[in-house]
Amino acid sequence: MNYFKRIGLNSDGLRVCIGQTEPTEPKRVKLNLQQITKQNHRRTAQVLVLKRFLSFPPGISAWITINFLTGGLHSHGSTTVGMLDLGGGSTQITFSPRDEKTIQDSPVDSIRSFQMFSNTHTVYTHSYLGLGLMSARLAILGGPSSPAVPGSSTELLSTCLPAEFSGTWEHADIIYTVKGQEAGGPAYEACRSIVEKVLFRKVMKASEAADVDFYAFSYYYDRAVDLGVIDEKRGGTIRVSDYVQAAQTVCSRVIRGPLQSPFLCLDLVYISVLLQELGLPPHKQLKLARTINQVETSWALGATFHYMETLKRP
Repeated sequence: MNYFKRIGLNSDGLRVCIGQTEPTEPKRVKLNLQQITKQNHRRTAQVLVLKRFLSFPPGISAWITINFLTGGLHSHGSTTVGMLDLGGGSTQITFSPRDEKTIQDSPVDSIRSFQMFSNTHTVYTHSYLGLGLMSARLAILGGPSSPAVPGSSTELLSTCLPAEFSGTWEHADIIYTVKGQEAGGPAYEACRSIVEKVLFRKVMKASEAADVDFYAFSYYYDRAVDLGVIDEKRGGTIRVSDYVQAAQTVCSRVIRGPLQSPFLCLDLVYISVLLQELGLPPHKQLKLARTINQVETSWALGATFHYMETLKRP
């Protein structure tokens, strides 16, 4: 098995897997690594490189990528941009603080300094494991907080889904039967209330976030494409208020369009509430891009640069 090919560009799944497995199976993990070492030294080297890749916060890796491609790392004192990523299992926010007060007031583990291209960079970064869009869907739908048994089936009802909808949804190898439910009032307000409860006290408002120019990726991008706000290949810009207004419109429809996902209302409400919980006001504009100068905006490029920096150390 080639683990590098299976991981892909987004490490969400691997991080969730490690987080769930390590506390309960440390001995088995250690024995497996020892067995790999005995059987295949090349495979061991791959695992060690992967471990070094994953030891660096993914939000910083993506921040390095986007600022390298936009020119923010080319010289000392260059203006940098912030990074917002919404994966399936986690979400990240990273930016370079301009105010010393931000550094002083932020949790110690949210401020990181590192060397890159002969300069020292200090960033605010926070990764929220379990608040990626797919994990959030499960929580909003009222799914179990502890992992269910693979292959099992569970029924979930939600006012965040169209009332007439009934179908299946697979998440983490579990097949859920999901059904819409009458809200008893405006569907948007009912769904927003559920989302706010899911996010209650789980997200910190980031100082300066309202004043930082952000690029947003992954599901932020995908849902903007679904709305027709940006071109799928070229990207574009979107305001936080665009997500809010789209959520209000989609959730209010009695009958969804034939090509519209039944989860679109839920996803848009979650995205709009999450962005505001992170400290971005409704008028805030975000840039959305999959490539810059024909180079993919992947965290892997930034992780590679960081790995190369570690090789310079004695």
